[in-house]
Amino acid sequence: MEEKISQIQTEYLEQIQQAQSLKELDEIFLGLFGKKGQLDLLPKEFGKLSIEERKKVGPLFNSAKQNLEQAIERKRGEVRGESYKKLANEKLDLSDTKLITRKGHLHPVTRLENGVVTLFKKLGFTQYGAPHIDSEEYNFELLNIPQGHPARDLWDTLYIDPHNLKVSPGELLLRTHTSNAQVRLMKEFKPPIRMMIIDRCFRYENVDARHEHTLDQFEIVYIDKGVSMANLQYLSEYFFQGILGKDIKARLRPKYYPFVEPGAGVDGLCIFCKGKGCKVCGGIGWLELAGAGMIHPQVLRNGGIDPNVYSGIAWGAGPERMAMLKFGIENIRSFKSGDLKILEKF
Repeated sequence: MEEKISQIQTEYLEQIQQAQSLKELDEIFLGLFGKKGQLDLLPKEFGKLSIEERKKVGPLFNSAKQNLEQAIERKRGEVRGESYKKLANEKLDLSDTKLITRKGHLHPVTRLENGVVTLFKKLGFTQYGAPHIDSEEYNFELLNIPQGHPARDLWDTLYIDPHNLKVSPGELLLRTHTSNAQVRLMKEFKPPIRMMIIDRCFRYENVDARHEHTLDQFEIVYIDKGVSMANLQYLSEYFFQGILGKDIKARLRPKYYPFVEPGAGVDGLCIFCKGKGCKVCGGIGWLELAGAGMIHPQVLRNGGIDPNVYSGIAWGAGPERMAMLKFGIENIRSFKSGDLKILEKF
């Protein structure tokens, strides 16, 4: 065993000395210390030796291992030094190089959002902004979602660490939806109100082809006397047809949201099969594209508006999912990946 260790050390020291590149040194290192490396396998044979032999072999093995590791490291330094010398003497002549000019363009989601804003400005809607970092009060409680309400499980909320902030744990969060603007704008403006919010939201999502932790959301708040579900139906079709084409129809299905009553899931006729049923729509002929409903009377009261006089609708959709349909993008993560090969297509 002593002879074997000495032989390995002599053989590999010679290989290390002759190595001319970092790649060669990496191969030598793996040959010694990899899973099937010469030195890595030796300790498995120590169990066959007597105690006296192990007392001799152990120190010799450790010494050989240390010597070889140090030799490889020294040689790495030498090889790197030679590489740096070559680089220092290299010259790059760019005098005859023609620079390739590239023309920039708007991100596909930005293009779609600009189109949505223009679309609703025609109906007298004004853009409104609300904080990305907000309180539980505006994000949940004033929207009819108090502490302990089961609906809070619908949002995987990202809370702000209150370290060095004069707030209680769980009080500040990254907004989970643009609905944190609803009560704010009600307090700020008197009816009739026609507002739209299009901005970023954040959720602790399991990221996949249709879900992101950072997402854009579009929402309208329309409050006036006599506003009804008929307005909701009209605005849904107006939105879908303005973005996806004149052939798109909308339908409303009962759905629960704490801040609206009644609530509705808004489906659009599948743009791929025109309602016949395909893989994209799961054979149903419709795609769920938005969520909406009549603003809950308590939410109107929280905003200082009398629900006996006024009614309103809240309507929200995901611009990124709409962009996936419009531009034929299969993975929502493509929008924020920074992959120019994908973005340059648009």
